[in-house]
Order: sequence, then C-alpha cells, then structure tokens
Amino acid sequence: MTKLLQDEKTNASDTDYEQKQKFIQVQCKSEIVDEGETTTPEQGLRASLQTIFANKNYATFLATAWVFSSFNYLGSYFNLYLRAIGWEVIIIGGVLSVVAVCSSIFRLAGGYLGDIVDRKKIAVSAFLVLSIYYICISVFLDFWLIVITLLIYSLHTLFRSGSSAYIMENVPREHGGFALSLFTAGRGLSIISLIAFGILWPMIGFPETFRLLYFIAGLFLILSSAARAYFLEPSARKQEPTQRPLFREFYFQNRKAIGLLLTAIPGLITVVVLDTISDSLFKTVALIYANEVLAIDLGGINLILVFQLLISIPLLLKMGRVSDRKGVKRAAILVYSVMPISAGLLYIAPVVPVLAPLEFINAANSLFPSLGVIFTTPFVAIVMKYVNDSLWAALTLILIRKKLPQTDTAKILSIFWVIVYVLSSIGPVIAGAIYTFLIPSLVFLVVLVMNLLILVAIAKGPFGNDSKPTTEDIDIQEYD
Repeated sequence: MTKLLQDEKTNASDTDYEQKQKFIQVQCKSEIVDEGETTTPEQGLRASLQTIFANKNYATFLATAWVFSSFNYLGSYFNLYLRAIGWEVIIIGGVLSVVAVCSSIFRLAGGYLGDIVDRKKIAVSAFLVLSIYYICISVFLDFWLIVITLLIYSLHTLFRSGSSAYIMENVPREHGGFALSLFTAGRGLSIISLIAFGILWPMIGFPETFRLLYFIAGLFLILSSAARAYFLEPSARKQEPTQRPLFREFYFQNRKAIGLLLTAIPGLITVVVLDTISDSLFKTVALIYANEVLAIDLGGINLILVFQLLISIPLLLKMGRVSDRKGVKRAAILVYSVMPISAGLLYIAPVVPVLAPLEFINAANSLFPSLGVIFTTPFVAIVMKYVNDSLWAALTLILIRKKLPQTDTAKILSIFWVIVYVLSSIGPVIAGAIYTFLIPSLVFLVVLVMNLLILVAIAKGPFGNDSKPTTEDIDIQEYD
C-alpha cells in the first residue's frame, strides 16, 4: 500500500513537472509574439510551395490575380495616355484626387460588406467591375465619359477589403510572407503586355496601342471572374447576426475596427500615410516628367518598366521569406533607404541627365532601339523607385497579415486603407499644381524631404514592433 501511494505521488509529480514545462513553453512563446520580430522554422522552397498550394482556394485566387497582374503595369502609362489625348497635368491630378476620395468612401462601406457577405461573391464582383473599367477606357475618348469610368473604377474598392480578407483566411500563417509575396511577384507577368506594347506602339501609335491592350485586359478579366465564380469555395467565416439597426451596426463595427487597428499597428498607419502621399506625388508626374522634360521616348519608358519588373521578381520572393524568418523592421529599413536616393536623382536629372559617355549610349541604341536609356539618370531613379515600391507594398501586406486578428479582418483592412486614401488624396492635385505652375523638378524635392522623414520614423519608431497580442489574437500567436 505504501509503495502504491509512493508510485501515485511520483506520477503526480511527473504530471506537475510536465504541466510546468508546458506552461514555461507557452510563456516563452508569448514573449516571442510580444516582441513582434518573430521567426519561423526554416523550410525548403519546395516544402513551402507544397503547403501553400494544397489549398485550392489559394491556387485559384493566385492564378486569377496573376491574370490581372499581367496587365497591371499598363496602368503606368495611364497619365501619359491622358496627356496624349489632350489632358493638362493639373486636370489629371485633380481628377485622380477626386477618384481617391470616392475610393475612400467605397472602402469604408466595403469593410462592413466584406464581413457580412460571402467573400467569394465579393472576389468575383471585384473583377467584374475592373473588367468594365478596362473596356470603357478602351472605348471612350470624351472627357466626362472617362471621368465616369474612373469613378466606376473607384467602385471596385467597395470589394477590395472583402476580397483581400478572403485570401488572407486561406493563407497558412507560417508561410504568410512567402505566400503573399507570390501575389506581388505575379506583376512580373506584366512583361508580356509591356513587350506587346513595345511592338505595337511604333506601328499603330501610342493611344491606339493603349486602348487595344486595355480592351484585351477587360476580356481576360471577364474570364477570370467566371473562373472565380466556378472554382472558389464560399467563405467559411461569417459575422454573427445582430439586432441593431443597419446604420447603428455599421457605426459600431467600424468604431470597433478602428480600435483594433490602432492597437495593432499604429506606427504602420503613420508611415504608410506619409509614404502614400509621397508616392502619389512621385507617380503622378514621374513618367510625364521623364518624357516631356528629360526627353525619354516611349521606347525608353517601356524599357524602364520592363527592367524594374525583371529586377523586382526575385527580390519579392526573397523578401517574403526573409521577413518570415528575421522580422519586418530590418527589411523595411533596407528597402526604404533607397527611396530618397531615387527622388534625389530625378531632382538633379535636368542638370545630370546621363551617367555614362555618349559613346556608350549610342552603342546601346545601335544594339536595340532605346536601350541607351539604361545609362540615363531617370532610368536609374525610376527603376530604383518602382522596384522598392513593389518590395514596400509586399512588406506592408506581410506586416498587416502577421498582426491583424482573424475576426473583423475586412473591416480592419477597410479602415486602414480609408485612412490612407483620404489623407493621401491630396497628392495628385499637389503634384499637378507644382508641375504646371512652378518648376516640375520641385515635385521630387518635396518627395525627397518626405522620404527622409519616413526613413527616420521607421528607424526610430515602433514600426514592425507595435503589435501586442490580445485574447482575440490566439490563432496568430500559434504561428508568429
């Protein structure tokens, strides 16, 4: 009897010991999550791909997103296209600012919609609206019809939060950075449409080539919408029913989302707002400036876009895996340190237009039309900017993915982008005004100053480290 009691006591002690060990492991794990800079076990590329593509919804969503991505960079020519059909730069900036404000309104409503409606339907609707936009732009030349088409384009933001939330709930968290970087890496397929553009524009003209490729893009997006409708499964996550009136519930849910957002990623909001303003300043006039002020022809601009795609694809894939293992903040500092350099180079480009002897430029042009652009200052500046913009977008999405709770994802994404869109909507009209009424290069001096401030904010602030786990974040803690 005594021996039996001793055995039971020993077993109880062993059990207590095991429980204590588990408690210590949970505590250690929780401490790692609190630091924000988390790591995941090293896995081979093949194993990561197998895990990610085991989800049919992810594979379907990625394939259709890549269809959109294959035409996405044609949008880089949009401001140049509007200039070619007679729009002034100040008008371009003003219209784009109005579109940004409308997008903000639709984003706000979209966050609520994305959490109460089947997200599969939202993902299908997003592509249908985009297909209408592409086809209408390819057909209409009248000023007001183009403005209406751009407002239709802003409508697609009503569906973006729910669509993004749909794929986020289908991404394995332990491979979140790599899985999401594959979406951004799909931009590399735009090289197909850029090559087609390079072949067609000398033959049929710039505006005609732009409209033709936009029409083809619209047709492919209709097919992609059908593929999403057929292959995607309905969203598994739905909001609980409520007894509140619709508008009161809308207010309550968005107020809740703001609280969660400010708790999870306050540092990121400030940085992204400032970056989006500087980015809109840069992109509104960069290619117009290169073409009209620095005399870079359309062939050279096309090569700028092609080269930045070729450079960005491997970096995007690497960025996702690096951020999964070593943390976002170090990657963010590395990426953003290039932004001020690009803005500075474009500012001095009228004084230092080329970076190599004219013999090199002429020799390159003899090998391939417009290849000499690779030795010019605007080429280096814009390629650096666009490559790092792609990396920065991937890092932002990765950080949001790592920090947000599974519940209310669409509303939180909606509030995040509404804040960004509203505060950054002033960018295009400011860029247009400076370009039209002052000195065009001053736009890039403003961007340079803003980029330096943002870089200091990333380095000194809590960027990438400001998320603390809550009771609603248990599923994130398991993987971060």
